[in-house]
Amino acid sequence: MSMLSVLVSTDEPLVEIGVKALLGSDPEINLLEVCRSHPELLQAASRSQPDVIVCGLIRETELNGIRELQMMARSAHIVMWAREVSTEVAHQAVEMGVRGFLSTTATPEHFRECLQIAARGELWMESSLTMNLLNNRPVSLSKRQSELVGLLTQGLKNKEIASALGISEGTVKAYLTTLYEKVGARDRFELALFGFEESGRAPRKCQCCGDNPLSGGPARRRPAPRGVVKASVMGA
Repeated sequence: MSMLSVLVSTDEPLVEIGVKALLGSDPEINLLEVCRSHPELLQAASRSQPDVIVCGLIRETELNGIRELQMMARSAHIVMWAREVSTEVAHQAVEMGVRGFLSTTATPEHFRECLQIAARGELWMESSLTMNLLNNRPVSLSKRQSELVGLLTQGLKNKEIASALGISEGTVKAYLTTLYEKVGARDRFELALFGFEESGRAPRKCQCCGDNPLSGGPARRRPAPRGVVKASVMGA
């Protein structure tokens, strides 16, 4: 099994020392470089073509920097590294292809896990960062609605869901529109997170879609589940 190549950016010298100590001693991870500026990160990404880029320099108003990184290293999976990420930025980032949301207060175990999960193209985030992606009122779903949400969390597209339930694709879209409003989700991503939380299954993984969001009304809040949310993000 080949080592996971990782490129990290941070403008904090002490954090840089910690990252080098943590990842430099990991036999499964090849820490290529720790960059101190975005231009330096872009150059390193183009030069080394890493598996994962942990980007700790991009501010919420600078998401265009993600696009630049993707152009420099097209096969790399990007992890956003910040103390907190707003709901709007999280949605935009997922749509842009970001596969990890890592808190600067993350434990070494969570840091390593995030890299491994993101490298597989799956979505990883700490539960504390899901608070703004979930609503906070109890929701009762019908049997058919629960079945649809369950299939959605498995990563099925509308056509596949329709086939599994024996209904038309148009009916699936109608169900989804109703569910967005009922659950308080703005798109498939939030609806899948809701399904993940409601299922309470272990390990805490779900398959969800982050592309082509459909508005289902303003998002409300749900308490974040304990642990870590991990989800494979597939196209709708």
